[in-house]
Amino acid sequence: MTPKTLDRPEDPSTTSVHAAFGTGMFVLAVLLVSNSFLGPLGIDVFDYPISSTLQNQLIGLEIVTLVLVTPLSIAAGVLALRGHRAAGPLAFGPAAYTAYMFVQYVLGPEYATFNAVVLFHLGVFAVSVVLAVWAWTITDAASMPGTTPTRQRVYGVVLLALAAFILSRYLGPIFGGAMPAEFADARTFFWSIVLLDLGLVVPATVVTAVALFRGTRSAQKALYAVLGWFALVPPSVAAMAAVMVARSDPTASVGQVVVLTVVAVVFMGFAATVFRPLLFRNRPPIA
Repeated sequence: MTPKTLDRPEDPSTTSVHAAFGTGMFVLAVLLVSNSFLGPLGIDVFDYPISSTLQNQLIGLEIVTLVLVTPLSIAAGVLALRGHRAAGPLAFGPAAYTAYMFVQYVLGPEYATFNAVVLFHLGVFAVSVVLAVWAWTITDAASMPGTTPTRQRVYGVVLLALAAFILSRYLGPIFGGAMPAEFADARTFFWSIVLLDLGLVVPATVVTAVALFRGTRSAQKALYAVLGWFALVPPSVAAMAAVMVARSDPTASVGQVVVLTVVAVVFMGFAATVFRPLLFRNRPPIA
């Protein structure tokens, strides 16, 4: 097999499992497109009781969902149908991203009464959580590309830097500062993001970094999972900021757009570098 040839199914007994998982990823893609079409980016059937600033951010989020998250979900589904080893690692990113975002869809608007839209968003959240767990379970740690201990340590350092970057965004409020202006009238949005970032993302990233330093069996598997999320969320934040500038939002900042765009490109570039051997190469020997 040449270095750029995709792997073929290795275990026929898992074909039905991969087919079911691939179908699930296609379903997720359909749900995401439907949500965007019915929201403010599309025909605006979903009426969110949120400020214009958060409405602008939501539009930016939906753009990234259509341009990045949905295609990756479809690609992961195709790879799953082929029994490719990268199906699980590639799927974890969009599945975890969707779960992360739809927590905010459910909690953020602070509906005063029951709204049927919540049921749809709860359904998308549930599907994405199931697929994220499923993506983890179908990923075979033994099939991951080989790497050197030195490279694993470098990856670990990078992950610690990513965790520090996420944490740095909350240092102001942690040390008594005010929350960002766009969340002044939507505190639930802010605290739900705090919960997800500091309660899940940062700990998971640090644990993965430690696993890489120790060279544990599941370290690379966790690396792909964490980077799959990091490759998607920063672009969404950058897109939110860009839409705010484009629509002359009073809290918009061109400087913030530039910084967030650079961060997003760096994150995506690093993720692409790490994922490339998984997608296109045989397992190389560990030097």
